[in-house]
Amino acid sequence: MNIALYNLTTTIKLGGVESIVWDVGQKLAERGHAVTILGGNGAVRREPPGVTVRRYPYIARETWGRVPPLRKSLNLLKLLERLSMAAWAVGDLMRGGFDIVQVVKPYDFPIGAHVRFYRGARLVYNSHGTDFFPGDILFRRAIDGAFACSRYNARMVEAHYHIPIDVAYNGFDAQLFRPATPDPLLRARYAPDGAPLILYAGRLVTFKGLDFLLEALAKLPGAHLILAGDGPHRASLEAQAARLGITERAHFIGNRPHTELPLLHAISDVFVIPSTDHETFCLAACEAMSCERPVVAARTGGLVEVVRDGETGLIVPPGDAGALADALRTLIADPALRAQMGRAGRAWTNEMFTWDKVIARMLACYERVLG
Repeated sequence: MNIALYNLTTTIKLGGVESIVWDVGQKLAERGHAVTILGGNGAVRREPPGVTVRRYPYIARETWGRVPPLRKSLNLLKLLERLSMAAWAVGDLMRGGFDIVQVVKPYDFPIGAHVRFYRGARLVYNSHGTDFFPGDILFRRAIDGAFACSRYNARMVEAHYHIPIDVAYNGFDAQLFRPATPDPLLRARYAPDGAPLILYAGRLVTFKGLDFLLEALAKLPGAHLILAGDGPHRASLEAQAARLGITERAHFIGNRPHTELPLLHAISDVFVIPSTDHETFCLAACEAMSCERPVVAARTGGLVEVVRDGETGLIVPPGDAGALADALRTLIADPALRAQMGRAGRAWTNEMFTWDKVIARMLACYERVLG
């Protein structure tokens, strides 16, 4: 098959959806398919073997937002940003001879529908959220096939577009994320004298619930926390840590290469994902569990499909620092329980979320839409 993976942000920023697009492209190419990734002209420069990568100019949403009537709607700004790239990319899509054009955001339905109508490519929607916009329902009939990253996400898409949608979940690198021997010097850097060590890896944005995590850390004397990631919320989180008097125990280490994350899992006792909203899946939780680390997660979105409460980790109410601290305290105090949940988590993720399983579900969708 000749497959186009079309998503502006794939080549302009680091993030969960963007990582998925890169990995899908590589895994499909390894299976002999022709794959082209089409994204915006940005700083992310990767060239996976066997994958063609094309980058296009676009007008950023911040630029569109300088027009006062437009700045009132973030969804409208995102749509205009995407349409501005489509004007440059449409020629390659029309000439590419693609069997499948796969998009991850509804903002790209217009260009997908255009290529479908004029070139006969099948439009496949790989949903990772909502990002619905006024009028998007008009493109419903152009969607030949759809699959979501969780049942939670699938229900939202079904309710909005009234189309059938499969669940493929997301995949992770099972070869990279596996149990490893902890580096004692690295652990001592972040958790001296054998102190408990908690790990968070992800973006520093408001809906990740990190303000509640810092409040929870303040309730856990002696425990240390690594926050591996960056984002617009970092400065306010660092200020909050100072107010709480936990600056020396909250380690903001910025973004780290994906290949370094297993080393951080190896030295940590527990992984935490305290999101309050927008968590349709959680790739970071899969990676932690595959490294045999128990996960404390908020009961929001698709997280409850990834983390099995009482088996691979503990689920707590979102936005509840007290409950978050209690769950972390329970696991910190019980090494045997951590080990038990760690083993169960690795078995669960390798059963459900490896790329072999996920790509098989995707290909089944492609084959159905191609007849």
